[in-house]
Amino acid sequence: MALSRNQMTVLDALAENGGELSGLELADIIGSLARSSVYAALSALQRDGFIDARWDFSESHPRRMVRINETGLAAIADSALKVAERRARARRSPQKRELQGGNA
Repeated sequence: MALSRNQMTVLDALAENGGELSGLELADIIGSLARSSVYAALSALQRDGFIDARWDFSESHPRRMVRINETGLAAIADSALKVAERRARARRSPQKRELQGGNA
């Protein structure tokens, strides 16, 4: 399953910050996404099993606390591998054109 750019941004932020975060805390950390986009990504990630969530009622208002799980970490690793493969292919492409006389 392909994840959106926003979903990958949220997963990356969760992985980098570790532990549990509320959606509001996560939106503040990311900064480049609207809060509504962060919450939409969180909902999709939870639905698809990439994050775990629980409700925290210890504050004056309930907060949904989220944490990346093993499936989410695996998705990040898979994405990084695909990026590395694309970069390796891009580096090989100029060499291939040279071997074919510049007509690739």
